[in-house]
Amino acid sequence: MPGAHLRNDAAVTATVYSRALLRAAELLGGREKLARVLHVPVSEIDKWIGGETKPPREVFLRVVDLILDETGPASDSQEPPPRDAAGSSQHYRD
Repeated sequence: MPGAHLRNDAAVTATVYSRALLRAAELLGGREKLARVLHVPVSEIDKWIGGETKPPREVFLRVVDLILDETGPASDSQEPPPRDAAGSSQHYRD
């Protein structure tokens, strides 16, 4: 069905950003610490969590990296290489 929407993508997107930012702040010990790590003002963190605006893609991917780094691997198998969802220019070596 062209043009049909199965869900409200804007609401889903805002929820994903908000939840990820809240989780990262929780893992790091607060919004102030998250703001320092991301090099952004706390007021921006508050806007993103409140759904007023969306964080830039690079910032959001850094938040994803923080969550992954803090929560560890998802399985008990061999530990995967460090992740960088933001697309760092660093290359991993074996």
